[in-house]
Amino acid sequence: MLLPSGDLGAAPGAASARTRLLMVEDDPRDAELALFKLERAGLDIDATMVDNEEAFRAALSGDRYDIIVSDFHLPSFTGAAALHIAQALAPDTPFIVVSGMLGEERAVDMVRSGATDYVLKQRLERLPMVVSRALAEAQERDRRALAEARLSDRESYFSQLVETLRDFSVSSLNEAGLITSWNAASERIFGYPAAAVVGRTCALFEVPDSGEIRPEDELRAASEAGSISSDRWLRRQDGSLFHAAIVTTAIVVDGKPRGYSRIVRDTTDARLAADLLVSAKEQAEVANRAKDRFLAVLSHELRSPLNAISAAVGILAFDASLSDINRRSVELIQRNVRAEARLFDDLLDISRIVNDKLPLSLDVVDVSTLLRNTADSFRPEAQAAGITLRVAADTGVINVWADALRLQQILSNLLKNAIKFSSRGDRVDASLAVQDDEVAIRITDTGIGISESDFSRIFVAFEQGEEDPQRQRGGLGLGLAIADSLARQHRGRLSVSSPGVGQGSSFTLTLPVHDRPISELQDEASHVQQSQGNLRILLVEDSEDAAEMMNELLSLMGYECTVASRVSIAKRVLGQQDFDVLLCDMGLPDGDGIDVLKDFDMSLGQMAIAITGYGMQEDIQRSIAAGFSEHMTKPIDFDRLERALMSAKRIERRSQA
Repeated sequence: MLLPSGDLGAAPGAASARTRLLMVEDDPRDAELALFKLERAGLDIDATMVDNEEAFRAALSGDRYDIIVSDFHLPSFTGAAALHIAQALAPDTPFIVVSGMLGEERAVDMVRSGATDYVLKQRLERLPMVVSRALAEAQERDRRALAEARLSDRESYFSQLVETLRDFSVSSLNEAGLITSWNAASERIFGYPAAAVVGRTCALFEVPDSGEIRPEDELRAASEAGSISSDRWLRRQDGSLFHAAIVTTAIVVDGKPRGYSRIVRDTTDARLAADLLVSAKEQAEVANRAKDRFLAVLSHELRSPLNAISAAVGILAFDASLSDINRRSVELIQRNVRAEARLFDDLLDISRIVNDKLPLSLDVVDVSTLLRNTADSFRPEAQAAGITLRVAADTGVINVWADALRLQQILSNLLKNAIKFSSRGDRVDASLAVQDDEVAIRITDTGIGISESDFSRIFVAFEQGEEDPQRQRGGLGLGLAIADSLARQHRGRLSVSSPGVGQGSSFTLTLPVHDRPISELQDEASHVQQSQGNLRILLVEDSEDAAEMMNELLSLMGYECTVASRVSIAKRVLGQQDFDVLLCDMGLPDGDGIDVLKDFDMSLGQMAIAITGYGMQEDIQRSIAAGFSEHMTKPIDFDRLERALMSAKRIERRSQA
């Protein structure tokens, strides 16, 4: 039975033996399911449900509960906050965390912070066992406290009580620290009969040279504080070790010390379980770092050959005499080189997202212009596939607060997905609309559509819906997962709808509108002035194929290019000639690009561009921190390189002014 949030009293006619349960849950369905599980297991539950911090505090302040069961994710506060409040207002009440998204690391942190246990919503059948165990442990704790409080004047009652405790070793010590009583549980836990320990100190159970607190120091601390708790490894009679939770309490009668009570519980299973969780977390972190490094190395090794291919195809594109079929072949190769590079970028991006290492550089962005420009870049691909791409974004300037490159990545992933899963004769429409303080960007296609069963995993990494048709279209299944994560990082949301298989689909990106006007920028490209003479470029690249092709392409683009294959050669050339641009591979046989950069004079505004197959965020940060103007990942986007070189010409012209 669920009581309303505001009603903190017991249900009318409730029996005193019923278990008073305070449930912190914002979803009534989840609450009803949990109570159903508990009652079906035979637990007689009197439940009160709250869903916010104020009601939770009021419930704990106004009544007493046997147990607290709290969701971890709540709209107004978290399970961690609820635990903190419970520890302050009801420190002895067992606290169970229930969540559908609680990872190992967070579970360990919650238990270490004082939670009694945790249950995943996917395994809710464990809840009755966990609640029963927590209630049993709380009852044992209450009985232990009662025994300690009455020990001084009810010795006979205490003796009978401690003998009934199966899981707690209870012993009495005199003022000198010698054992005077030893219950049955003590013999079972330690292996010593009473006759073997009475008259001896607790040093008998200590692990030699462990560096832990000594028994005599423990008694002294208990005398000063009244009671002291500790956790450490102890030794049984057979030499085996077990992890123990120890409570030592000074017994004082009429203000005078009369000895000590020592309660020991075997916590080996809990300690080993916690150690396993910590070890698993550490192993996962090591494996994750190894995975990131593997992806970085794999990316570098695969990107380097693509760089030579990209440069070679760029050279072919300059040939005006190419036949139509050869020019289409060149465009096909260029598209597929970019597609392969995008796969590497997606792998690295999803790794950064999982590890919360994907930074954003936020600024005011006109999303209307960005959508048109992004769609224009996909027109050749759509035309080659026989797909009509239409854009309705003539709404004037619509500003959002975003990372322009990452927002373009979201739009690119959505457009690419729409084209990829459409067929010849289909249509892809891109549009945007403003409603209140939000802008909705909608990418709609008339392609293969999405089945209802696939909606739940459409934004999951490496998932691609129904397998048979997807196998024919390739891809790793990362684009939508990355787009969804980036949308959330921009305080937006990405949603999907589809009437069904074969009826197309629609993806909607919703972002908050930014009300600060964007400055009117002139088209910088139309005002770029060429520097006097050809730009002098030093290309440092150890791959002969890539160096040859890039040298030829840069020459066709009108630049004077000198090639060096090693750090030592580059340093010698820099000592003999002046260059306007350093274009340098970061991985060289006798050093790296930073070694070359140290000898490159940038005092007059010259530009240094790092080129590498490594695209992890730390690689980019390392290049920029070393002094490089830009970091370009192989295969090089030669359109981007050309824009950078145009900027270098402008800088050179200004430096000569």
